[in-house]
Amino acid sequence: MNATGRRGRPAQANAAPQKGTQALERGIAILQYLAESGGSASVTVLSEKLDLPLSTSFRLLKTLENAGFIYQDAQLGWWHIGLGLFTVGSSYSRNSDVVSVARPFMRRLMALSGETANLAICNSNEAVLISQCECQSMIRMCAPIGSRLPLHASGAGKALIYSLPEEEILEVIVSNGLKVFTDNTLNSFNQLIQDLAQSKQRGFSIDNEEHAIGLNCIASAIFNQNHDVVASVSISGPSTRVVQERFEELGKLVHTTAQNISTALGYQPV
Repeated sequence: MNATGRRGRPAQANAAPQKGTQALERGIAILQYLAESGGSASVTVLSEKLDLPLSTSFRLLKTLENAGFIYQDAQLGWWHIGLGLFTVGSSYSRNSDVVSVARPFMRRLMALSGETANLAICNSNEAVLISQCECQSMIRMCAPIGSRLPLHASGAGKALIYSLPEEEILEVIVSNGLKVFTDNTLNSFNQLIQDLAQSKQRGFSIDNEEHAIGLNCIASAIFNQNHDVVASVSISGPSTRVVQERFEELGKLVHTTAQNISTALGYQPV
């Protein structure tokens, strides 16, 4: 009796997640059908084609509408692909374009510097690694794609924000705080603002063991044709090789690489 009772409880506990997964699968099926049918369909057609009750179809459509993924034609009542999906697709396209354009420049940067070259974008107030060209040295920097870095305490992160107005930088700091990772982390607003101003002036940022002891990084901002910062390119390596005496030399190399990628993306200096 007790054993049977224990077996029954997990099934009840899993019921909600199963329903949530089913709703998600059905919502995806609706979006896929709309995309394959030219971008629009009536709720009746959707119900028939996807073998769903009419009430379920309508409920899912309203949920997708609230998310901005679809909208309903006021005259015919048909459902159409919305701006939300375009925004998601455009985001992927932008990142995909940056990666494909940057890759040959990153390979050259890796070869000339002898260090790992990285490409990062800003997401949720963090720098996110989206591409990497590893160097061949036995001791080298290697972080998984998708790794997240602090904007205030990494070369890639600082390169993503050093061109922002001071009030926007302040918003980032207020939102994220200035978490201390090492004794070298810049943990005051005045220190960070001064460092970012210097970075902007010379065209590259420096992470001098600010995020991890033994690791240095030099990065520069990448701009698109609208003069927006869309990514940062960097080199990173052990502090025994990427030494302070090489910061200027390597910084100019990284900055030139960022300029070349920006130009390839359509950026033109004012």
